[in-house]
Amino acid sequence: MVTVIAALTGLVLGVRAEQRADREEKRAAELSQKAFAEQVDFYRTPSAVVVMNGNPHPAEMRLFLPSRRLWWDLRSLEPCKQIEIPTGSLRASLRDQLPSARVTDEELSSLWLEFQDPDGRSWARTGGGVLAPSAWKRVSLGVHMVDLRESWNKAPENSPICGAA
Repeated sequence: MVTVIAALTGLVLGVRAEQRADREEKRAAELSQKAFAEQVDFYRTPSAVVVMNGNPHPAEMRLFLPSRRLWWDLRSLEPCKQIEIPTGSLRASLRDQLPSARVTDEELSSLWLEFQDPDGRSWARTGGGVLAPSAWKRVSLGVHMVDLRESWNKAPENSPICGAA
């Protein structure tokens, strides 16, 4: 009888240990997946939006205005770089692409940053800094904005989240 109880106790402890190991493995995998995303950030000042990539890999990015379903395609931001985008440039590129569209300061305060990690997972960071998985969808031409001519997209600076001074 003692042997049966000891065997059952060993079995229960073994199953619990396996479950714990599975949970820890899943948590480690989630943290690993999120590690890239945690190094991408943006913030808004009264006159600009600053986008940072603190990773050793480039990141495909775009600014997204959910309430208006508008995108500004930032293309790929280099590793450990940041760009500063004057809000006037955002508005000007919008006027160039969609002359009838106007964006207010209040609307710009609700910008999101969407980006993809090297494994193709998509992420979004809201204006409040919240990070969440995202469904990166290609948008039809005429809806998404491309700012390849803009000076802010051609001269990235070192990102402070990579330890740059």
